[in-house]
Amino acid sequence: MKPSISILHPGFYTTVQDHGRAGYAHLGVPQSGAMDKHAFMIANAILNNTPDAAMLECTLLGPTIVFNHDVYFVITGSNAGATLDGAQVMEGIPVLAKAKQVLKMSKISGGSRSYLAFAGGLDSQNILGSKSWYYPLTPQGKLTVGMELPLGISRYGASKNAHLKMQSQSGVINSSIATINVYTGPEFSKLTYNQQQQLSNHVFTVSNLWNRMAIQLVEILPNALKSIYTSPVIPGTVQLTSSGKLIILMNDCQTTGGYPRVLQVVDSDLNKLAQMQQGSQFLLNVT
Repeated sequence: MKPSISILHPGFYTTVQDHGRAGYAHLGVPQSGAMDKHAFMIANAILNNTPDAAMLECTLLGPTIVFNHDVYFVITGSNAGATLDGAQVMEGIPVLAKAKQVLKMSKISGGSRSYLAFAGGLDSQNILGSKSWYYPLTPQGKLTVGMELPLGISRYGASKNAHLKMQSQSGVINSSIATINVYTGPEFSKLTYNQQQQLSNHVFTVSNLWNRMAIQLVEILPNALKSIYTSPVIPGTVQLTSSGKLIILMNDCQTTGGYPRVLQVVDSDLNKLAQMQQGSQFLLNVT
């Protein structure tokens, strides 16, 4: 019998994610995958999993699960206030859970997303080269009560005397105003000088419209640019709408769009954006 976990409470928005679904943009299939790739990578490295092993991505409020078998697990990303049968669980430290023990993750602080990884990874269905959930491509869109998720074969402890030197988790926001590095986008040159300066010297705020698909900003950039012919977009593309709203595309974004692409977020800084939520603020550093 395969080891597994069962879901007692799904949390606010918890999904299965791995490295993502590459090579299908021409079919309109989003990349998906873990939003904070650094936290994802660290979790798999700690447990000696393969780099692309699937795990749970937890947003704002983590799930409550029961272990059906003995298994090592680890939590990375933002602080999830987790307890195992009432005992506190520290982030970044592997823990052996015994069968029938209950892990409860609380409100996430210091960011918006935590990652719950298991030795062997989640052995969920592989669709188009990835186990990442994206409904309706995958049967599930998020965790629900009563789900049982199978686990893969653990390799934890296979490398004797090996230690992982932990570094700070790059996605977690430690200051009130972060800096997001961006390149100029294909339509950046069509902006006026004043518009270009506004993008570089202004504090931007995440609105209440933010999710795995995109982050819409509160501040308006007065805009007279016309729509463009539908063109390729990727996670990190910053679009400027006709109403002056700025939209930063994220992992579950569409693969084409008709709004001017004024900026492109540096790939490593998508980890920072992944940890933001409504009210988070940042400066753009245009390079």
